[in-house]
Amino acid sequence: MTISTTPQANALSPEHGPRSGFANFRSIVIGRLFSALSVWLAIVALTKMSDPATVGMYALAQAICIPIAEVSKMSLREVRSSDHSGQFVFGDYLGLRLLAVLVALALMMLFGFLQSDSAVMLMVMLLYAVARCAELISDMIYGLFQAHERMEYIGRSLCMLGPLSLCLLVAGYWLTGSLAVAVLGQLVAHIAVLGLYDLRLGLRRARLVGDVFLPRFLPSALSRLARHALPLTVSTLLIISALYFPRIAVEHELGLTGLGLFAAIFAMAMAPDRLVNAMGVAVSVRLARHYAARHHAAFLRLLAGLATTVAVCGSVGIALCALYGEAILRFVYTEDYARYGTLLVLLVTAATLRGVANILRYGVVAARRFWWLGAQNAAAALVAIAACLILIPRYGLTGAGMAMVLVFAIQLFVVLGALIHAVKFPSQKEPCR
Repeated sequence: MTISTTPQANALSPEHGPRSGFANFRSIVIGRLFSALSVWLAIVALTKMSDPATVGMYALAQAICIPIAEVSKMSLREVRSSDHSGQFVFGDYLGLRLLAVLVALALMMLFGFLQSDSAVMLMVMLLYAVARCAELISDMIYGLFQAHERMEYIGRSLCMLGPLSLCLLVAGYWLTGSLAVAVLGQLVAHIAVLGLYDLRLGLRRARLVGDVFLPRFLPSALSRLARHALPLTVSTLLIISALYFPRIAVEHELGLTGLGLFAAIFAMAMAPDRLVNAMGVAVSVRLARHYAARHHAAFLRLLAGLATTVAVCGSVGIALCALYGEAILRFVYTEDYARYGTLLVLLVTAATLRGVANILRYGVVAARRFWWLGAQNAAAALVAIAACLILIPRYGLTGAGMAMVLVFAIQLFVVLGALIHAVKFPSQKEPCR
């Protein structure tokens, strides 16, 4: 018997239709947990096998490549998940993402060449840049899964990618003592998961729901989609500036060793961030539906529950770090890091503020108040630049931690304002379903 690929048939088939909210939440949280642990353990492994300067070299590659990669995403996943009118097919999103990948790779290579002062640093930059580009393609395929509420595919991909990337990085450095070889291992992991799992499952999923998987490059569609994503792209550019300018400032004032110390402690503090984002991703489509249907009570109830959970867990983390911060750093890293317990407390505080703000941000995206996010992140970027220029020269790494607390406090304040505005003044263009 042939299975129809019409929307009506898909709605009746468990294979075609969305999964339950809890099942999606479980899948994405498990996947993000594996991913977050793998990213953090990569830093831990480098601190154990090398010195802070080598960790700083790895962190510098991240500080250059990750901001470019994040901006080049253009938040297309968020735009896709909140698009209930079907203005664009998936092929339009994938086509625009591939063009953005080419631009991102060129920029990463350019900045890597300008920043690198050695052949080893340049090689690390280039390998890390290509790995990020492979991740960008996988991320867009995740958007297809997310839009149809099939998060298990994202979870499985992340569960494969994280441990494989970690194992190849550790094996590469342990066998050769070369950071370039270790990063090459990460690149191999990204390409393997993209080619053997993400592309194959993405094509299958698109066929099941009758969507277009192959990239389309229709100028009119791409220009309209780019204009639609522009507010979120600007927003991402601004918040990435706020996140990564402190690293550049630390490297400028304290060198690669200082950057290595800051990046390792920052990675520990921000490790739960991926789990927080997983919570937001799991409910993003549901939030958009609540808001579009003017079910504001359900919309706010869902957001408030998640934000409260993040705030409570973060407060526990702050208390533990205040009591045992130095012992934790000594155990996880080395004695070189144990002297920075105060920095750990500051960064965990910043991470808690960021986590609550990120949860609420999914509500703003669901309400499609994209320009509010631009205002939020513009304020955060200005505070980051000013605070880093004033505090880091005066207080060193502690000043960098203070700057991060200020940045995310401002971010949380503005996103709260955006939510209040969205609920009090719903868009007249949104149909009441």
